[in-house]
Amino acid sequence: MKIHKTRPVQVWIDVDERIATIVEVLNREDGVRTYASCQGTIGEGGESPYVGYVLISWDSQKTLTRLLKKFAIQSIGNADSNEGYVLVDGWPEDDNLLPYPRNVKP
Repeated sequence: MKIHKTRPVQVWIDVDERIATIVEVLNREDGVRTYASCQGTIGEGGESPYVGYVLISWDSQKTLTRLLKKFAIQSIGNADSNEGYVLVDGWPEDDNLLPYPRNVKP
């Protein structure tokens, strides 16, 4: 079966408001795709609060190296994996979630 060539297309989706900016920033990074996200539940109470995340993939080690300068990424799978979670820190006073270790503005 012949595999067709593909190209990126902008798609509009609903994203948790407090993580939307981070998803936008990641989607503008060359070689990066986002697949899922959640702003987390830290600060909302509940039995098992968790930090926010954005599930991403990257196209090369060079792209991952560039991303690691801006974001804390938890890889999924083995050492050769090209997927992981961008972890999002806490609940700052201005109600904007920030990717850590740095605040990356769009």
